[in-house]
Amino acid sequence: MRIPNSFKTKIKDTFYDKAVIVLDKTSSVDDEGWAGEESTTEVGTILGNVRFDRLAEVQEEYGIDEQVDFTMTTDEDVDTGTIVEYEGIEYRVINSVPYDSHNLVIGTKWTSKSTTLGSA
Repeated sequence: MRIPNSFKTKIKDTFYDKAVIVLDKTSSVDDEGWAGEESTTEVGTILGNVRFDRLAEVQEEYGIDEQVDFTMTTDEDVDTGTIVEYEGIEYRVINSVPYDSHNLVIGTKWTSKSTTLGSA
């Protein structure tokens, strides 16, 4: 079935009311070749409908082995591996699939890795 663009626009105007920040991650390498801290910088914002319910169902339905902590529907294409931030928490996109008239973005909590070690 073909969904008209006017219907997609109405869905976007009605439901895509949450701003999700898209981040770019970079890693530093010191003079001796050791990986340093990963950092993120904001590169854009997308609007979507963010949900935190039915996560176990989504995980099972899509056969995802990782913990699912975040889902979002949006009309934007979001690549797997993209880091996004919503309400101060960063998520790594582990799957993004077409779903009805939009895309379903599935994520897990993400924290940057650091080589900072405590003293022994």
